Amino acid sequence: MINFKTVFAIALLSASTAAAADEIVIDTTDLHASISAQLAEGLVEMQQDLNEDLNAVLVAQEDEATKVTVQRAE
Repeated sequence: MINFKTVFAIALLSASTAAAADEIVIDTTDLHASISAQLAEGLVEMQQDLNEDLNAVLVAQEDEATKVTVQRAE
């Protein structure tokens, strides 16, 4: 048979878990906006880095292609 202390303990645990569940509210809108902003910033930085790297490679290739080997005949 369930005694008074057991009923009280169950009621107390039930009330505390219900209160805890009500108190935890996460607003994911701000989190989503923050993640999206960081992602966009990262993509812009990656695009800039890629452009710089490609420009450096193209300049190096152009320099290599325009090199003229001059041999002096004696």
